[in-house]
Amino acid sequence: MSRTLSMSRSQPGGVPFAMTLTYLTAMVIIDLVTPADLRLDMYAALAPMTAAALCTYRQTVFVGVLDFGLMVAHHGVLPAGMPAVNRVGSVLGNALMAGASIAVARLRHDEVALLERVRATGEAAQRALLRPLPLRTRRVVVDGFYVSSQRESLIGGDIYEVVDTPFGTRVLIGDVRGKGLGTLGAGAAVLTAFREAAYHRQDLESGVVAMEQGLYRYHRSVEYQASGGAQAAEEFVTALVFGTEEDPAAPPDPRGSVRVVFLDCGHVAPFLIGSDGEVHELEQDPGLPLGLGNLVPQARSPRRIALPADCRVLACTDGVTEARGPDGGFYPLAERLNDWAGLPTPELLGRLRADLDAHTGGRLQDDVAVLVMERAPEPSPDGPHGGG
Repeated sequence: MSRTLSMSRSQPGGVPFAMTLTYLTAMVIIDLVTPADLRLDMYAALAPMTAAALCTYRQTVFVGVLDFGLMVAHHGVLPAGMPAVNRVGSVLGNALMAGASIAVARLRHDEVALLERVRATGEAAQRALLRPLPLRTRRVVVDGFYVSSQRESLIGGDIYEVVDTPFGTRVLIGDVRGKGLGTLGAGAAVLTAFREAAYHRQDLESGVVAMEQGLYRYHRSVEYQASGGAQAAEEFVTALVFGTEEDPAAPPDPRGSVRVVFLDCGHVAPFLIGSDGEVHELEQDPGLPLGLGNLVPQARSPRRIALPADCRVLACTDGVTEARGPDGGFYPLAERLNDWAGLPTPELLGRLRADLDAHTGGRLQDDVAVLVMERAPEPSPDGPHGGG
């Protein structure tokens, strides 16, 4: 499927078509200059077959008609001494080969068109599940990138979301156990519960409980059980949930800091990137992943930090930290962030994505999601929404 889609995107035709015509021309010239009893029409018939495999449908029709016309003119009309059976065999054989090649090209054309429509539908569904970055709320801007380990898929087992609620901004990044399209169901269940809870639950702890309940409901669904739900106990989701705490009664922080609370559900620890170039891992006793919370009685505990106006928080999935190079070494994320801490967010993300691709040789073994959260710039007083 992936090869066919790649072929359809590249719009084949130019070079293969020219080479096919060159081959057909060479066969006809050789057939003309060689004795009549040396028949090369069968080799000329390879031209439309080649076109069916490498060229577009219209080009295949052109090559097939051209091959048939040349063979009819040469073997059916020109050589007066050729036996009738040879004439009929040459004309009929080339007609069958040209017709079969055109039929194959038509089937291939229809298959590619169908796969493109299916892919477009899948892209629309995937885009609805994960919105394109960057995402902005009143208090923060979240930028990042997502790379699926499945080449023809936009998304896989990693999830993220940013929601602006009456209680502040809510940010989620998560990783469903496994990879690829088979994890979409669990990811969608967690995302749906997160979006709903963000608007109705003020504290992050109860929102995370709602997300876990959403995952449990998905595991109990008839569709999941019918698809092999016996493994539900083994499917879990690691997640980091961030929230800005807004207290209208509190005076604004003169330093422009944003109060942020985050809750770790067995996820990779985030990093705090300071304006001074210092990078600190925000260590936290991680709670159990979503789907395993009922194994212990105590609830997951949040941590609160003050995010200065010139600082950023970077969160990622283990597709980054556990990405292996050709020598088997893990990707040195902390070391790279120390080198790039002074870069603007778009450039930092670009460097990280390119370097991660170079480290793995372009062969990711797991889905990758990276988010960078920073304070939103204050609107300009001279802007369209400014004062006065």
